[in-house]
Amino acid sequence: MKSHVINPSKFSKDIYTQEVLLKAAYAFTDCSYIHLDTDAEDYIVSLTPKEGTDANHLYEKFENELIAQETRRLVAEKTKNIRELTVARALASTIVNVSADAVESTDMIQIVF
Repeated sequence: MKSHVINPSKFSKDIYTQEVLLKAAYAFTDCSYIHLDTDAEDYIVSLTPKEGTDANHLYEKFENELIAQETRRLVAEKTKNIRELTVARALASTIVNVSADAVESTDMIQIVF
């Protein structure tokens, strides 16, 4: 059975970022061959189902993936500060106090332990 290109769909650049589009496209690389293009206002996506892939509702699934990726982007943007603080706090608690005498020592094991 020969795969065929499904008519391209357009997705607004005003709604989705290039990063979101690429992440959504990447999620479909296991089931589709993907061609991405742009015009002045839109991203143009062409999907060709790989052998064994059900072509029904492929673009609808792609649209859902776009929404999921945009939601992830928004959550990451909104929680960036708390994630940075959490990581900084975790790393700060692992700092080892090293005395000046230990730094001058040539025995590195003494510094660590």
